[in-house]
Amino acid sequence: MPETTTQVLVVGGGIVGLSAGVFLRDHGVDVVLVERHRDTSVLPKGRNLNARTMEVYLSHGVEADLRAAPQSVFVEFDERCRAVTLAGEEILREVRPAPETLSGLSPTEAALVDQSAVEPVLREHAVRRGADVRFFTELISHEDTGDGIVAVIADRATGERTTVRADWLIAADGHRSGVRDGLGIGRSLIREATPVVSIVFEADLTGPLRGRRVALAYLDHPEPGTLLTPLDTLERWLLIVPYHPERGEGPDDFTPKRCERLMRAAVGVPDLPTRAIPAIPGSSRLAHPWEITAWVADRYRDGRVLLAGDAVHVMPPTGGLGANTGIQDAHNLAWKLAAVLAGRAGEALIDTYGSERRPVALLAAGFATERQNDRSAGRSDGLGELDILAVMMGYRYRSKAVLGAGPPEPVALHPKELDGAPGTRAPYYPVTDGGRQLSSTELFRDRFVLLTGPAGAGWARAAEALGPGEGIRTVPLGADAGPSGSGRPEAFGVRADGAVLVRPDGFVAWRTEAGQAPSEQALRHVLDRVLAR
Repeated sequence: MPETTTQVLVVGGGIVGLSAGVFLRDHGVDVVLVERHRDTSVLPKGRNLNARTMEVYLSHGVEADLRAAPQSVFVEFDERCRAVTLAGEEILREVRPAPETLSGLSPTEAALVDQSAVEPVLREHAVRRGADVRFFTELISHEDTGDGIVAVIADRATGERTTVRADWLIAADGHRSGVRDGLGIGRSLIREATPVVSIVFEADLTGPLRGRRVALAYLDHPEPGTLLTPLDTLERWLLIVPYHPERGEGPDDFTPKRCERLMRAAVGVPDLPTRAIPAIPGSSRLAHPWEITAWVADRYRDGRVLLAGDAVHVMPPTGGLGANTGIQDAHNLAWKLAAVLAGRAGEALIDTYGSERRPVALLAAGFATERQNDRSAGRSDGLGELDILAVMMGYRYRSKAVLGAGPPEPVALHPKELDGAPGTRAPYYPVTDGGRQLSSTELFRDRFVLLTGPAGAGWARAAEALGPGEGIRTVPLGADAGPSGSGRPEAFGVRADGAVLVRPDGFVAWRTEAGQAPSEQALRHVLDRVLAR
């Protein structure tokens, strides 16, 4: 049997697995990625990349290509409604509110791009960076030997099997994760599952729409819990309708005639010309089953196996938090794996992946569930205690990779309230670097950055004294700090003689206390604790 060796084996070539491939390669980590399907997703799935995700992609040089990708049909269709049928009387209709401006808070904005357009961009970037990406290839088995992974993968076209020896395995193999189930990792349920099927239709709904730009229609027919949404053009629509496996019902029971009856019932036009079509080219199945539910896995790590994305958390699509949370999982994990593999960190650093990301998933899943319940009941968004921007980018990590994270409350803050506290996303500010205009977000990519106040030269000297092996970059804060950087120390909660250590993922690891004297020993002690060594 052929054999290949790599540092990380990624199982799953969806939006999270491909993102992991890009991030890991940017950190110099060897990657083999396998995906059982022939190609990237043909369904839109997630349609929104939120601002925090776009910051991540900006720092890794992917944002511009995502901006250039075809935009989602949701750009044109910006209304949602609650009604008995699409053609019938409305219970509620509202325009999707314009995103709150992040000017001065972030260098970028959210992007309405369907996942089917995002994944090919990520695949190209991963391959361009040197990842070994193998589609139509599945994981057959894996064994954790204690100091590595021995896996068997198979080419689904030829049947040829290959042994892969890796240091780590990332399972990004979706909500039905075979890796997770094989490890016996349990799940904490947040919302009971509602089985649904997705059916794609061709139909001209100009008449029933009556000039409305409805992106999401929550309907009572053919039964409560039905959702109708444009797919990728205004001539193709996606119907999501509950089904009942408890009655012995299965996806194959959805015949063409039955599917068309369901579509006509949802629209409210008995003689509507429509045709159900397979969502996946080459498939004959019209109905694709899934569940509207919310749960978070009990563990993110089992030995040398790490889980990410839908393999560890599932949430309702409302708020568009699922894929974004998964992408940020991969971003959090990539720099930690790279540090451990390079010998710069102890293996215990990997444990902070779960301790940091699991609370974020619980927060996002709870928020999405509340919003799903509101929309199904015909209530407007935004009535809960938390702002969506706080959920997206205002959460705080509390782990051993953060020193001085503070009390457990509040769980999350609006980005404008972030002040450089340890465990939070570092505040954004513009930077001039080598005559090039960029954002501070772009500094936080592949190494720790020490931000020093105008009178903090002693901390810069301490970082330099640590030597090139630590790979710390120093950037001065303050208007008088010179051309290498700008920003106010007060925005990071330190005095002019202070310093702030930012991790490669853009989160604050530590900041000085008032009057703390700079020293190489103090900075080394901070790094040793953060990096678990």
